[in-house]
Amino acid sequence: MKDISANIFTPLFSTENMKALDKDAKKQADGDEIKNGYALMKLAGKALLDFVVKKLENATRKNVAIFVGGGNNGGDGLVLASLLIEEAIPCTVFSLVSEEKFQNEAKLALEDFKANRGSLIYTEGSLSKNESFTLVVDCMLGIGAHDDLRPEYAKTVEAINSWGIPIIAADVPTGYDSTNHRRTKTCITAQDTILFGMPRLDAYVKEGGEIFGNVHVAPLSYPEHLIQKNARDIYLVEEDLIPKLLPKRDEWGEKRDQGCALIVAGSVNMTGAATLCTRAALRSGAGLVTLAAPKSIIPILQSKMTEPVFFGLSDDGSGLLYPGNIPSLLQKTTHNQALAIGPGLSTEPPVKETVIEYLSKVEDVPTVVDADALNAIASEVSILQAIIAPTILTPHKREYERLFGPLPTTAEDICNHLREKATETNKIILLKGAPTWIAIPNGRIYVVPTTNSGMAKGGCGDVLTGIIVSLLAQGASPEKAAVLGAIIHQKAGRITRKELGPYAMLPSDLIKNLGKAFT
Repeated sequence: MKDISANIFTPLFSTENMKALDKDAKKQADGDEIKNGYALMKLAGKALLDFVVKKLENATRKNVAIFVGGGNNGGDGLVLASLLIEEAIPCTVFSLVSEEKFQNEAKLALEDFKANRGSLIYTEGSLSKNESFTLVVDCMLGIGAHDDLRPEYAKTVEAINSWGIPIIAADVPTGYDSTNHRRTKTCITAQDTILFGMPRLDAYVKEGGEIFGNVHVAPLSYPEHLIQKNARDIYLVEEDLIPKLLPKRDEWGEKRDQGCALIVAGSVNMTGAATLCTRAALRSGAGLVTLAAPKSIIPILQSKMTEPVFFGLSDDGSGLLYPGNIPSLLQKTTHNQALAIGPGLSTEPPVKETVIEYLSKVEDVPTVVDADALNAIASEVSILQAIIAPTILTPHKREYERLFGPLPTTAEDICNHLREKATETNKIILLKGAPTWIAIPNGRIYVVPTTNSGMAKGGCGDVLTGIIVSLLAQGASPEKAAVLGAIIHQKAGRITRKELGPYAMLPSDLIKNLGKAFT
């Protein structure tokens, strides 16, 4: 049974799924695939026009260079050119193929372009230095292209990149191999890429993202039943979903009605991680947050925070958890609706032993396992099967690989690997990074398109854990808490980066901006 309605999410398509959707859509209505395909092409061209007009809004000079090939991507560019002519916006169309090479829908687009008094300039890559263009639109090759570029395309791409003016890519930057999900030797580096119809995973991962630039999705008139038929249970997660996923507040309730969260964190040398996690939980709505930590470090933690309840664990002055703490931890756990364990616990042997035994005895309290608790499990991976509580694992790449071995190198393979491990272990896996991946045991994958180097700092993961455990305590299901926590975390990071920049921002600054991230 799936916890969140898929209807609120946008499916992320692969190249293969997108081709299948396009093919199905062309067979609709009267069955004239070329006619129906051209109708979709016109919608794509109109979406390009709208974006180009907006991009040129404040430009003193408006002159657009459009580069086309002979396929459907080139047809999109020709529709754009026809519309620009009608709008009296100067444009020049450079073609890498002769007119007879245009086929099917692209041929119809060429005929309409010529009827609008448009003409092609043929180029084999020998372009002069740009002296007049304000903007380039790349419509040379679409998602069907693969392998390295032919010489005339490679020379054209190099020339365009050297012009130093904004480039808009239609559907995919030329030079990106959408079949094998890789950049070839020579690629357009776009400032913006317009994806037609549905978002595709390639645009949101590092391999593609560095050349796709800012990604914009232009919906086309695909019937909903065809979208669902060709979707694959992988979804894009964006900030506008936050209000739809937030747990409802009990305006008449007292503090325990807003949720009680227990955090087991901290050790003699790592009080900061426990502090960040606890403060994030407090800022994320839980009515009561209890921090369980070694007794000898409680005075340090109390000097940093006043709002949580502190639960000191006997430690003989070592500043570490040890197995004798388990009975009191289990008793405290029963009084809370959610548990987080791991930030700053250390990897000392007594701590590992304590974490493994404790987690195997927690029964029905939703649990976030992070940081050193993940490291403890990695020494005895079979413990994952012994954990019966609903569990969210929140590893970064290195922690993940300690648990499950090397990650695959391509995004498509990462999806398959995460889905397999989440299903095998019956655990939600939230893989932190750019992007952030969330794999659910029911087979779903959520992708949070995060790119923010300012968040690549020690402590940001502790903040995420605090957000998620707070949401769990308030009644969000583990699936919803993982997805919502990840979006709120990245939104707080985006707001903080805008205020302070990626160099100066700190994890504690994210916590200060959680109020803005929730709204």
